[in-house]
Amino acid sequence: MQQFKIRGQDAQGSGYFGAPRKGRIHNGVDLICESGLYIKSRTHGMVTKIGYPYDPADEKKGHLRYVEVSFDGNRFRYFYLDPMVQVGDKIVAGDVIGCSQDLTEIYTGITQHFHFEWIGPDGEFVDPTSMFDLL
Repeated sequence: MQQFKIRGQDAQGSGYFGAPRKGRIHNGVDLICESGLYIKSRTHGMVTKIGYPYDPADEKKGHLRYVEVSFDGNRFRYFYLDPMVQVGDKIVAGDVIGCSQDLTEIYTGITQHFHFEWIGPDGEFVDPTSMFDLL
């Protein structure tokens, strides 16, 4: 399975779960990767949403996407991916679900990464750090 390192402090903040973010907390983890990397699902389930984290009409960030894979009431969201799946697709852990999008031209001084969130059946964000073999 793919191994990653969590984005540390850079010009745009920190990528750890619970890190402060302008009056709120970071609800996921930012995992360092090169743009264009094929990202594999950490779980099996079904693709339940392909969305936009920002307004699609935004000229700067409107092309950024995310993929949501759901299983047993849990939702796993992979942000800043160019999707390679469609809503309704059944996913097995290890399947490629998308290709990481470039963030460095959008956010000055940011470390290239994708963002991963886990939302439990109760709607609360869960620290997803344990789902990754971290470097």
